Amino acid sequence: MGLIRAQWILDDDRGPMGNGAVHVESGQVVQVVFGEASLRSLASQLGSEVLDLGEGILCPGLVNAHAHLELTGLGGRLSGSGLFADWIADLLRERAQCSQEDLRGAVEQGAEALLSSGCTCVGEISSLGVSSEWAVHTEMAARLYHECLDAGQPDRTGSAIEDLEQRLAATDVPGAISPHAPYSVSPSLGAQLATMASQRDLPVTVHWAESEEEQEYLLHGRGPLAEHLGPSPLRSGLDLLEDAGLLGPRTSLVHGNLPSPGDPERLAASGTSLIHCPGSHRFFGREPFALDDFRRAGVNLALGTDSLASNSALDMRVEMALMRQDYPGLDPLEVWRMATVGSARAIGMQGQVGCLAPGARADLVLLEVESNQSRALLDELTAGCPVVSTLSLAGRPFVISPPATSSNGASMRGL
Repeated sequence: MGLIRAQWILDDDRGPMGNGAVHVESGQVVQVVFGEASLRSLASQLGSEVLDLGEGILCPGLVNAHAHLELTGLGGRLSGSGLFADWIADLLRERAQCSQEDLRGAVEQGAEALLSSGCTCVGEISSLGVSSEWAVHTEMAARLYHECLDAGQPDRTGSAIEDLEQRLAATDVPGAISPHAPYSVSPSLGAQLATMASQRDLPVTVHWAESEEEQEYLLHGRGPLAEHLGPSPLRSGLDLLEDAGLLGPRTSLVHGNLPSPGDPERLAASGTSLIHCPGSHRFFGREPFALDDFRRAGVNLALGTDSLASNSALDMRVEMALMRQDYPGLDPLEVWRMATVGSARAIGMQGQVGCLAPGARADLVLLEVESNQSRALLDELTAGCPVVSTLSLAGRPFVISPPATSSNGASMRGL
C-alpha cells in the first residue's frame, strides 16, 4: 500500500501527531514518519504516490482481549440481576436452544460488530468449536482460546483433556487454551493444562474472581454454585491458579472483580495480565472495579467486551467510554493503551497488533474527529465513540457489505 497519510496519526508513544504517514508493505507497518520533508523524501525513495485519507486520525485497530462471539445471538435474552448461578443456568438453557447454524451466524455477526467499531483483533473463547470454524477464514487477527473445564470433578478430567486435544488438532489456527475458572477446573485439570501450555508455549486465559458466589464456593464450600460443583478446595482462586502453574506472562485473567489484599501484587510479580470488561461489569451491577490497586501494583491492564449475554454492545469504543465515565481522572492515552497495546500483550500478540510499530500488522482505522489539539483528540477517541470512516486489515482495504452500522451509528467505508 506504500505511504498512507492522514490529518492526524496516533503515535504509539506520543499520542496524536499531525502531518505524518504510515509506510505499509506486505501487510505490515514498516515505519511511521512525520514532517513534510521526511514525507517527500520517503515518497521519492519508494517511488510511490502518497494515499492521503484527508481529515481524521489514523490509528491502529482496537484489540478486544476477551469475547465470546458464539453468544452474540443471546443479546437481550438474559438479565444481570439476581444470582450469578441463575445467570449461568439461563445462559446454558438459551444457548442449548440455538442451532449450529444460529451459532455460526452469531459468530459472524459478532465479528462484524467489532469491525464496525474499529476493532481489528479479538481474543475469542471457543466453547463449542463454532468459533474455530470462523477463525480459519476470518481476515481479523484472532487469538482463539479453546475452553476446558471438568466442573471440579476429577472423573471428568480425562475426557476434558481428550476433547481439548481433539479441538486443538482440528484447526490450523495457532492454539491457545482457556481453563474456564478456578471453580470449574479441578486442581488436577489445572495442573495438566499448565503443563500443556508450558510445553507448547500456549497462551492462557482464565475467568477469575468474577462474583461473590465464586468466592463463597471456593473459600467456604457453600452458596448457589456448590449445588452444581464438586467438593470445594476451600482455597482462593488465585492460590489454585498459582499452585497449578497457570500464572505467568503468557496468562491473562478476566474480570478480577473481587481481589484479595496482595492479589494485584502477585499478578504483577508473575507477569500475569488482567482483562477488565466495563460493559459486563455494569450489566451485573458489580461493585466498583479495584482499578487503582491493579495500577499501583503495575499489572498490565487490558479491556474486553465479554459477550452480548452480559453486555449491550460489542464495541471497544464503548468500553473505553465506560472506563472514562467510571474513572474520570484517568489519562485518556492510558485508556487507549488498555484497548490496544495492553490488550495485545494480554493475548500474547504484543508488537503484532494494536500498535504502529515496525513489523506489526497493518490494521489501520481512520476515525472522524473534530478537535485540533492533542488532548481534545484523545478525549474524542476514548470518550466520544468516533465514527469509523475507513479500515484496512493487514494492509488490505476491508468493507463490510452491506455497510454495517454499530450501536453508536458508526458507518464503514473501504479505503
